[in-house]
Amino acid sequence: MKRESQKELFSVVTTFSGGGALQSRTVVTGSTSSIINNATDNVNLTGFKSYALMKVGLSTDAWIRLYTDNTSRTNDASRSVGEDPLPGSGVIAEVVGSSNQLISPFVMGGNMDGSPSTTIYAAITNLSGSTQSITANLTILQLEQ
Repeated sequence: MKRESQKELFSVVTTFSGGGALQSRTVVTGSTSSIINNATDNVNLTGFKSYALMKVGLSTDAWIRLYTDNTSRTNDASRSVGEDPLPGSGVIAEVVGSSNQLISPFVMGGNMDGSPSTTIYAAITNLSGSTQSITANLTILQLEQ
């Protein structure tokens, strides 16, 4: 019998380390001024140039929208609750309600200013039925230095 030769395949795997530790999730907070029911206040939160949005907490019933830049926030100002934003409009995410709401799957967001900064642009509309300040807590994970 003729024996066929067997070839052995070898793979070489090379790994490179980025040199840094993984980031921990962070909670960033921003608050409106005291606003009447159905009024909107623009809030700038300090976060990261890019991030994964994991959870949104609101101190009372409200509608929060997160944007890539201030121009997108201004252009979206006339949109109503329940109306979908246009594709490519710069709306990262929106939540209606209160308490802590999980974002599933996580949403990637980031600052798209000409020189990216750590500003997270938000608009918060009071839906509580009374005049008050609203606090937003965003649980985010840093994606970029």
